[in-house]
Amino acid sequence: MKNLSYRYRPLCAALCLSMLSLAAPLAGGASDANMSAETAGERANFAQAFCDVSPERIGAYKERLRKVLTGATNFDQHWDAGWHRADNINSQMNALRERDPKEFAARMKVNCERLKWMAGNALHPPAPK
Repeated sequence: MKNLSYRYRPLCAALCLSMLSLAAPLAGGASDANMSAETAGERANFAQAFCDVSPERIGAYKERLRKVLTGATNFDQHWDAGWHRADNINSQMNALRERDPKEFAARMKVNCERLKWMAGNALHPPAPK
């Protein structure tokens, strides 16, 4: 069982890095806001697929985030790019679910809790400098 968890460490590392990237300040400029919109779209897709977040909640979150990321150019385009980028991670997580349901469940518990916390923080405007 321990050998299987080593097989999935690169996947976990990629997912964790992706999840942590939105922890950076959101309003550095248009490029930072665009990246934040993409990362949020990626995470929202993951949350909908694995954390039982409804499409209605995702839509409401997207609209609230749009108001925070005022520097994003073409917010919807960047959100959609992130949303589609999540498809690869989602397929890898589905494969993990089939191969090792216990490992999958453990990762989902941690990842979904972290995503919920990060989504809440993303909705707060950055502190003025």
